[in-house]
Amino acid sequence: MSFLDTLLQTPIFQGVTKSKLTTCLEKHCVEFLKFSQGEKIVLPNEEFTHIKFLISGKIQNITSNKADNLLVKEVYSAPNLISGNYIFGIETSSICISVAHTEVGVMQIAKEDFLELLRKEQIFMINYLNFLSIRSQTYYNTMMSISTGELNERLALWVLLLTHKKAEEITLTIKIDEMAKLLGDTRENLLIVLQDLKKRKLLSYTENDIKILDRHGLADIVHDEDLD
Repeated sequence: MSFLDTLLQTPIFQGVTKSKLTTCLEKHCVEFLKFSQGEKIVLPNEEFTHIKFLISGKIQNITSNKADNLLVKEVYSAPNLISGNYIFGIETSSICISVAHTEVGVMQIAKEDFLELLRKEQIFMINYLNFLSIRSQTYYNTMMSISTGELNERLALWVLLLTHKKAEEITLTIKIDEMAKLLGDTRENLLIVLQDLKKRKLLSYTENDIKILDRHGLADIVHDEDLD
């Protein structure tokens, strides 16, 4: 599969022909970057001056909270956008570290060129607005899907809101006691929930981390359809 075929599967460039996409990209400054496994692609607090497209390989996102007692790790594959919802708006710097999980290929376009592309090509503008709308509406819809407020629902909600729909190898690095505090419950109750979810093969856990084995299974606890 060529990189153009890959790009046509990303949210921004869907709905156009390969020749049309080629013509559009030729008019703008496009850079292709290669990263070796373990190499950092995006640093925390890095200002997004370019929109980045993951066109080959897998990357790992690592995000920590302000208290530094929760670390969220997730892996996702090409084709994809890398923090595509942080290009414009009030917050335009990275909240996470993005690391090459395998050998990775990235195509990037400067923010100014990307903005010009959106102005000139209506289909790309609509696609990008749809991408942003889906991202923002997902958080609201997922929150409003809570029905019982039980601890297993609250835990599932955290995972859904903190990770991508197609993420793999999701790990929450946090002590059991700290996770219980964040969820507003006791260690004992959380252990009961974790043990139940472990039996259902939705996750595994130790004293210091929770590994998600089936994100879609956790989504079923909150709502019938994984919305994000």
